[in-house]
Amino acid sequence: MSYEIYYDRAYIRVGDKIIPLVNQGSNNCWEYNYFTKRDIPEKNWQVLNWEHSGQLLFSTEEVREQAALYEESHQRSGTCYKTRNTSFTPGEFGRWIVNGMKAAHTIEEYISFGNALSIHDFSVWENRKEYCFRTTEEFLALLEQLQGSTRLNIHFGNNREVYRPAKPKHKPHPVDWQTMAEYFVLKFDLGYFVKWTKCGLKYTYAASVPSVRKFKKKSDAEKYLARYQGRFTRPFTVERVVPAKRRRPE
Repeated sequence: MSYEIYYDRAYIRVGDKIIPLVNQGSNNCWEYNYFTKRDIPEKNWQVLNWEHSGQLLFSTEEVREQAALYEESHQRSGTCYKTRNTSFTPGEFGRWIVNGMKAAHTIEEYISFGNALSIHDFSVWENRKEYCFRTTEEFLALLEQLQGSTRLNIHFGNNREVYRPAKPKHKPHPVDWQTMAEYFVLKFDLGYFVKWTKCGLKYTYAASVPSVRKFKKKSDAEKYLARYQGRFTRPFTVERVVPAKRRRPE
């Protein structure tokens, strides 16, 4: 059975309007990759403008209407998939289309991320034309120029992916144990627990060593012991530590 796979969304914001652009391809179509020398799944960019093939800009409400149109079509045909062999569930395709508006970027932003953008005019198939643009102003001027064209589409320079800014990785702030009123460590007859390694238990001789495994609460240390009781073959106890900075001078 032939069906369409919708791989990604890259909506474009133009003023208060949206271009609902998706990356899709047929499960039966392949293209040759000259670097890997093998066939790979077809992927292309397509504006979700079914029944409005000359329209590129949609209001928020019009995007919702398009989502309902595509969802209804999927319910009839069952030919819209989110991955190969995995179809959208009832209602999911429409929500996927609508939710794409949350991550829309302007033309200038997409260009700054390293993308190339162009309008493709397929109104006359034998005389297909491509118009590149880099700013919202250039894009709107092209739309004015192409008024009356009945088949328009938007393409990124890379037909398989869009470049976005890297998401900053959330790095938790390290705990400054020396500023805490107290913390807890695991002690046994040879020293203090550090961690488990491939070679077994790693430990040190002093609770003040930075690498010692520390717990904010006594109950956390006790839960850790209970969780890994099969590993702790020697008797361990929970010991309270008051950092030197917090000790009162005698």
